[in-house]
Amino acid sequence: MQNLDSLALGKTYDRPYLAKLWGYDSFNAISRGVFTPRNESVVIFFITKEKQESLTQYEDHIENDLLFWEGEKRHGNDERISGGRDRIYVFYRERHHQDFTFEGRAALKSYRLYSDRPSKFCFRLVDQAKDDADIVAEAIRGYAPESTERSALIASRVGQGHFREESLRIWQRCCVSGFTKQCILIASHIKPWRSADNRERLDGYNSLLLAPTYDKLFDKGYIGFDDNGLILISGKISRDDIARTGLDENSRLVKTPEPTMEYLRYHRQYVFDLIES
Repeated sequence: MQNLDSLALGKTYDRPYLAKLWGYDSFNAISRGVFTPRNESVVIFFITKEKQESLTQYEDHIENDLLFWEGEKRHGNDERISGGRDRIYVFYRERHHQDFTFEGRAALKSYRLYSDRPSKFCFRLVDQAKDDADIVAEAIRGYAPESTERSALIASRVGQGHFREESLRIWQRCCVSGFTKQCILIASHIKPWRSADNRERLDGYNSLLLAPTYDKLFDKGYIGFDDNGLILISGKISRDDIARTGLDENSRLVKTPEPTMEYLRYHRQYVFDLIES
């Protein structure tokens, strides 16, 4: 879309300016959170993290290069967005009445459709994509970390170093099956590494120590755990595959440390049972 090409990533714009850019007399024409300019096949998101109290409090936010977005209560755009056929561009602000920052293109990563509440979507911000080292450097900007600290943070990305040591200290064995051969077990982040801050990336309580099958199923959102530690199994797994993997619907975590519960709630909300695009 030619008019979007004239906008600069990271620059702020107000609605009156954008309305004029797209040929509208009033910014009221683009006052919705989801907007399509006339005669165009693109979707524009206007996202406000902290909304006015009088408005529906959708849980929309950006974490590094990921956008977490809730669909409309009436589900008017769910099918269109989940289809992934339209180009999506994002304008984002932290608080209402501020101008919007142009974040560029968004590519659908995963979603979960509901009928009784807003559906949930996760997008990768294509024009804001960052590698692991960039994310660490951005998160620690403002003070000068030792190179060993940078290395520890990046090592935690694959469940190694200090993070793994803390996970082993807390869990000691597979926290679901009880398997004890530690060289086989994987320290898996509950709140994903890319979504976490530096403290969370190194926090052993943001880990589950898992046998490889459980680790992969948990990482991809096919299993989760409730507040009592009981396993949750996604409906995306057939009954036959549940049996093949050895999953037991009565399995539970060997213990439920209180600091881990908040991370598990995050996993249930933003990872468990999502449909990968």
